[in-house]
Amino acid sequence: MKKMSFKDIFVPTITLFVICLVVSALLAGTNALTKAPIAENSLKKTQEAMKSVCPFAASFEETKGVEGNTNVVYKALDDKGEVKGCAISVTSKGYGGDIQIMVGISSADGGMVTGVEILSHGETPGLGANATAEDFRNQFKDNPSLHGFSVVKDGSGGSEGKIDAITGATITSNAVTNAVNEALHIYMSLCEGGEL
Repeated sequence: MKKMSFKDIFVPTITLFVICLVVSALLAGTNALTKAPIAENSLKKTQEAMKSVCPFAASFEETKGVEGNTNVVYKALDDKGEVKGCAISVTSKGYGGDIQIMVGISSADGGMVTGVEILSHGETPGLGANATAEDFRNQFKDNPSLHGFSVVKDGSGGSEGKIDAITGATITSNAVTNAVNEALHIYMSLCEGGEL
């Protein structure tokens, strides 16, 4: 067996170090180049979702949310700058990971949900991903619910706070429903605190 020399150990080590250094620099450069466009696209998607869930609003103003809560609240303003409701970004735990949702609430209707948009999710295609379907999301819209929404599996959803579960995706259905209920809770807390 041949004894390994310093050169036999040192050259491969330095070569590997240089390769790692170059790859790290390339990754850092790629991150720097894509960071701004990704943030811009995310902001654009958020603004489109706010307009979709609060069609009555002329503009939006980010406001302080409920203390200790990471959800983001945007006041929905009319063309005179008066608050007419809000759009609330809420995150809930679904089957495949976090589901980020934008919920619109009108103050004219005493806290009626005016729309729900799914901003991002990691749910199973064909099952939980069906939460993005308009049929499912529209169940929350203009559905009177003083005590929040609940998921049902018997087809009686769409009225009086009942939401039909997505077939094969009860966890996702519950996650979206819980997020909407959280948004309503935030809305009520802000109203009671005089924030809206």
